[in-house]
Amino acid sequence: MTSLSSQLAFLITTLIVCTLWGRVLWFFADYFRGFNSLVFHAMTFTRRSHGELKALFLGAIYYLFGLLAAFLLWAAFAFGQPIGFALSPMHVPLIVLGIVGQISLSNLLVSLYCKLIPGRAPAERLGELQSIPWIRGVMDLPPRLAPTAAALGGVVEEFFFRGVVLQVLVQQLRVPDFLAITVAGALFLLQQLLQVQTLFQAVLIGAGCIAISLVGGALVICTGSITPALLCHASFVVFYLDRQRSAR
Repeated sequence: MTSLSSQLAFLITTLIVCTLWGRVLWFFADYFRGFNSLVFHAMTFTRRSHGELKALFLGAIYYLFGLLAAFLLWAAFAFGQPIGFALSPMHVPLIVLGIVGQISLSNLLVSLYCKLIPGRAPAERLGELQSIPWIRGVMDLPPRLAPTAAALGGVVEEFFFRGVVLQVLVQQLRVPDFLAITVAGALFLLQQLLQVQTLFQAVLIGAGCIAISLVGGALVICTGSITPALLCHASFVVFYLDRQRSAR
């Protein structure tokens, strides 16, 4: 399964999936009227607020969409090829380096942008991110649930982009490692940028996507397992969630 037609079919399919995934929360949050009716109906069975329930439902939609898409892509292009989830003590130093690397590279990219285009400091503009649906949803959750919800989102994204997309590119389509990491990262970047509204949101989210993709992809290629990348991505998201709460 290494023909050009197979590669194009996979890329087009994945591009469509990423586009739909990137817009699904906007659709339910802002355009689908039945969604709010469902949330109000659910309020009759719980003491949770409208904002909390809405965030929980949107989170569930986001996770389920990503998991279903990952399964369908795997079934269509890599059925029978196992996905590595191994975790060994030898991975621990790589995970620590990966977490530090992702955070550092993301900060470096944002700092370079701010040097080239002066304006308010990034810390003063973190509040802009809270209009992005998935971030707004996480921020509306109770503090004890928010880190888990954020980490779970990172896990689902990593499973899709590095666990399935990257594996199909390398194992099934025989794409060179660095090119496969770049393609999977570009698809992740697209999926995330479809959720932003301002240039500065795009810069912050884009910097994070690049850092997560490069480091996470390298970890998967080096270890043959997606678990280190999952843990790094989840830690990255929780770290910046804490910064978002501090900026409120």
